[in-house]
Amino acid sequence: MQNKFGSGIYLRKYDFFKPGARKGFEEVIAFQNLSKEEQEYLSWKKVEALLEHAYKNVPWYSRNFKKIGLSPKDISQPQYFNQVPVITREDLKGNFNEFISDTHRGRKIKIITTGGSTGVPLKIGVNPKAVREMQKWQMFSWWGLSPEVDMASIYREIPIGILTKLVLKFINWPRKVTSLNATNLSENSIKAFLKEFEKNKPEVLHGYLGALDSLADYILDRQISLPSPKVIWSTAAPLAKVQQRKIQKAFGAPVCDQYGCSEMYFIAASCPENNGLHQFSDAIKLEVLDGKGSQVSIGDRGKITLTNLNEFAFPLIRYENGDQGRWLKSSCNCGINLPLMDQVKGRKSDNFNLPDGSVISGEYLTTLFDDYPDAVKRFQVVQNKDLSIDLNVSTNGQQDKVLRQVKQGLEEKVKYQVAVVLVVTDEFQSFGGKLRYVIKN
Repeated sequence: MQNKFGSGIYLRKYDFFKPGARKGFEEVIAFQNLSKEEQEYLSWKKVEALLEHAYKNVPWYSRNFKKIGLSPKDISQPQYFNQVPVITREDLKGNFNEFISDTHRGRKIKIITTGGSTGVPLKIGVNPKAVREMQKWQMFSWWGLSPEVDMASIYREIPIGILTKLVLKFINWPRKVTSLNATNLSENSIKAFLKEFEKNKPEVLHGYLGALDSLADYILDRQISLPSPKVIWSTAAPLAKVQQRKIQKAFGAPVCDQYGCSEMYFIAASCPENNGLHQFSDAIKLEVLDGKGSQVSIGDRGKITLTNLNEFAFPLIRYENGDQGRWLKSSCNCGINLPLMDQVKGRKSDNFNLPDGSVISGEYLTTLFDDYPDAVKRFQVVQNKDLSIDLNVSTNGQQDKVLRQVKQGLEEKVKYQVAVVLVVTDEFQSFGGKLRYVIKN
């Protein structure tokens, strides 16, 4: 439940160290209630300001805009935004300093690394003074929760200095935060975490989907009873029905599916109505493009490109993050007017290639067990270098009939061109605590 008095104290403390936090939170709540036309107008004004700044102050954009004869005045309307070149991970690799704004050069830039699971290491910069919590608080509000809510988190450990630890301790007090390192789950660490969980009774459980999934197995296998949180916040991987049903059963709470990436963490999230993901369009401009770089029709799937409207120290404009997504034609009954997008099912790199040149989409592969959510605990589909496919599955008891049906369906889908090997196992590949359903070796 929202506690206005507690929220006020928490936000004042946060605002002292990150000026603008409280005002920013009020603004994002107001923005989500505006009309579509008002939201698009305000978001475009942010785009214009960012383009002007990047052209004048960021070497990479200045050089590449001039190379193609483009200036911000040429992009006076949203329909001209597609003239701005799309940037990729390859553009960022080796050009880190080129993306730092001259207005922030010489100041401290926070380094964020990403790419461990894709095999392409990458680092980007962010302004350490920027407030990136506003969308989290906004998401909490949809679930009837306040910013200072007690939390439990299953995430990777992020190294921080002693001073930062002290500041966070001051801001959070008396808020209780229970943590478990997702990259090193063990019997002892899980037991200690569950003991604290039972003691603190957090209203939010947050974590990598893979870690939440493993913890749910641990709880269900041992028939452990815990106080139910108000919501489980899942991130870092597409939320399949198999995992959603299992996690909800283990913790007795609904799951909030939050989409983000290391480069831009809060992109979209679901509300209790669960009709799709509300996209934080006041902070991130999201486009869905076809192979030629044009906008796809609403309802069609394409490449996601992102523009961080609030990052001026290290601007990312029209950044292609490798994910596939689509806008939804439907609306949500919750009253939030933010654009609605479908769950991000997978990356373009998750597609499997077949000998005849055809492709099996990663989106399809993540839905293999959607019709049998109670039959399996976990699954992972792996394509090997010889194009053969391993279907790794952990089942709930004997599920021979279901496994035969799913295997046969996959064999028909690949037209029997490659071997499909069914492996019943409890061992799955993970990447820094993150579960991936689809792996292409």
